[in-house]
Amino acid sequence: MMTLAVLIAVTSGPPVPLLSPVHAQSLPPSVFLEGVVGHPQEHNLSCESRSATDLAAFWGVAFTESDFFSRLPASDNPYCGFVGDVDMPAGTMPPRGYGVYAGPVAVALRSFALDAQPHFGWSLDELKAEIAAGRPVIVWATYGMRRPGVKRWLSSDGKASVVVKWQHTFIVVGYDEEGIYLIDAYDGRTKSFPYNTFLPAWKQLGRMAVTVKGQLPRFRIGGWIIVPGRKGRLQFITGNRHMGETVEGIIFGHAIPAVSESDYCRGKLYGHNRISR
Repeated sequence: MMTLAVLIAVTSGPPVPLLSPVHAQSLPPSVFLEGVVGHPQEHNLSCESRSATDLAAFWGVAFTESDFFSRLPASDNPYCGFVGDVDMPAGTMPPRGYGVYAGPVAVALRSFALDAQPHFGWSLDELKAEIAAGRPVIVWATYGMRRPGVKRWLSSDGKASVVVKWQHTFIVVGYDEEGIYLIDAYDGRTKSFPYNTFLPAWKQLGRMAVTVKGQLPRFRIGGWIIVPGRKGRLQFITGNRHMGETVEGIIFGHAIPAVSESDYCRGKLYGHNRISR
């Protein structure tokens, strides 16, 4: 069966909330976080896996970029999973190659027992507040903060997604009065961009971000590792295999936090993860 998908040019993305519960007056004028070590991505389009791997290491959880990538579901909808071939040239657009958005990345991080959450439509003050709290943040922008213009991609599930050429991830590690400091997944180096360059590039994909607040409780029973999943359920993992969820409620006296779901992939982000690519 042939899958038909359409790429449609648009002049702008969906509206992005500008209001934030964070008060700018309460934020320090500058912050720079030490301890985040960047590494170059191993594949042309594996920036999200690289950023997630380096962020996890900051929180004391070690795994390889390949380990993380193997837990991302495959999809032609970037809100649901990784789109296309990870070894296609940088700048490739769906469906041949592209990447993945915040929801699946947060879920994969949670499978490694990290308290990760995706965010959409975030404000600059919310981003700064997370950095001021000592927590680095993954953000979605573009290589070199380019602004090629957003498009809408219609995937086989009938959902329209905003996509942009040169989509790329960074780890935000600091800010000051002039701009933002980020670790570039491409080469692992720390770079700075003025706000008038960073903000329009970040806005192109709806100001997406993934935060981590620390490690989740995890329990080992035999060869199984048990970590919190969505809606109070548990994930059972052995090696790189994510075997689904069962058992609602509380285990060993620890409350199990929920994970946010994407409006695009309700009920799909937590399905079968492809083991090998």
